[in-house]
Amino acid sequence: MTALVRYLAADVLRGQRFLAPLLVYCGVLGMLFFDDPGPALQAYAGSCALIYPITAWLAVVIATSEDQARREITVVTAGGWRPVLGAVAVLSALFTVVLAVMATLLPVLTNTRPYQVSWVLAGFAAHVVCGFLGTGVGLLFARPVLRSIGHTVLAVFGVVVLTYPLGPRSPLGWVLDMFGADRVSTALVWSGLASVVLVVAAVLLGLRATRRT
Repeated sequence: MTALVRYLAADVLRGQRFLAPLLVYCGVLGMLFFDDPGPALQAYAGSCALIYPITAWLAVVIATSEDQARREITVVTAGGWRPVLGAVAVLSALFTVVLAVMATLLPVLTNTRPYQVSWVLAGFAAHVVCGFLGTGVGLLFARPVLRSIGHTVLAVFGVVVLTYPLGPRSPLGWVLDMFGADRVSTALVWSGLASVVLVVAAVLLGLRATRRT
């Protein structure tokens, strides 16, 4: 698995398609935290809302980094779709953790407002949770579930856009409402469980899709 993750990571980095979501992410983070963003938890709400669509975008990039022919070769070499889809999910999760670290530490380093350790830890956890939600959405509609990149983009875009108006009726909304109220609650735990379930469901759906082809 480790070798497969390293191979996919090298392929993603070589293709450079990750740069677009990364640059958008860094640019918006800079705008959010350039000046005093306000109380720590409320400030983190903005970057939690941002990491969700970015990780969905990155998950699609990772899942479709190889063309169809090369992916089939990778599947045969790896011994089937199960290790490949697992490696895609692991690599997407690693990218998510990196983005979460960036969003958590940037306001700590650039603002004079003091950040308590408990706030920083809660912020990191929330970014990981919201990032995993995005990862799950991205993988849910990426290859091999949907083989057309056009269909994937439309599906992911639609789900991401429709999530925000749901507010507290979605796991993402639970986190954003919690931080918007400047508090930490068990909503973070339930959102975390939902994010893990979503990623696992996306992998299982991908495996089922491969059995139909």
